[in-house]
Amino acid sequence: MQAMAQNQVNSIVTTTSGIFGGLGKVLSTNIFLAAITIQTLLEVAVYASVSALVGYCIKLIIDLVTNLFKSKKDE
Repeated sequence: MQAMAQNQVNSIVTTTSGIFGGLGKVLSTNIFLAAITIQTLLEVAVYASVSALVGYCIKLIIDLVTNLFKSKKDE
């Protein structure tokens, strides 16, 4: 069985982090289906966007550090 590529693992971690972050936001603000308003939809959309951006930036940093270690190891 072939191991997953590092980029796939990073993508899974980033996606999972975003999902848990979004669910945490929903549960912490007690948003229920009956109480959905435009304001709450916008808040959750903005939070999800920021969460995805942070996750992507963390992925880029992890990739950068990984590449630095690989290049030092090859020297």
